[in-house]
Amino acid sequence: MSLGTAFAFAVLLNLMLLASFVRTDGAWKPWCGFGWAMLVVFWAFGVWQTARHHASSRDLPRVHNQQDLFIRAQAEYLRGHWVEAQSLLEQLIRHNPGDIESHLLLSSVFRRSRRIEMSRRQLRRLYEFEEAAQWRFEIERELAVLDQASAANV
Repeated sequence: MSLGTAFAFAVLLNLMLLASFVRTDGAWKPWCGFGWAMLVVFWAFGVWQTARHHASSRDLPRVHNQQDLFIRAQAEYLRGHWVEAQSLLEQLIRHNPGDIESHLLLSSVFRRSRRIEMSRRQLRRLYEFEEAAQWRFEIERELAVLDQASAANV
C-alpha cells in the first residue's frame, strides 16, 4: 500500500509540475488547483501513515520486555528461586491480567513453595478467562497434583 501511495504521489507531482510550469496553456489551468489539492491530501496521508507506523513500533519494546520478563521468571523458577519468579510473574500479570501462561507458572511457583491454597486460587482464577480454554488439560492436571499434595500433607 505504501509503495502504491508513493508511486501515485510521484506521478501526480510530475503531472502537476508539468501542468504548472511547462504546459502553461489554458486547458490545464482548471485542473491545477484540484491537482495541487490532491498532492496535499497524498502528503497528509503519508504523514499520517508514518506517524501510525512509528506509534505501533514504539509498542514493540514493551512486548519484548514482557517476553524477557517471562523468560527471566522461567529461569528463576528453574533455579528454584521462588520469590524472584513470583515477583516477576506478578509484575507481568499486573501489566497483562489475561496472560494465562504467567498465571499457570505463578500457580506452579506457589505449589513448589508449598503454598497449596494460593496455587489452587490462582488456578481457579483462570476459569474466568476465555483464553484459558486451550489450557484446560494443564489446569485440571495441576489441580489434581494439588489435591495429591493436600492429601499427602493431611
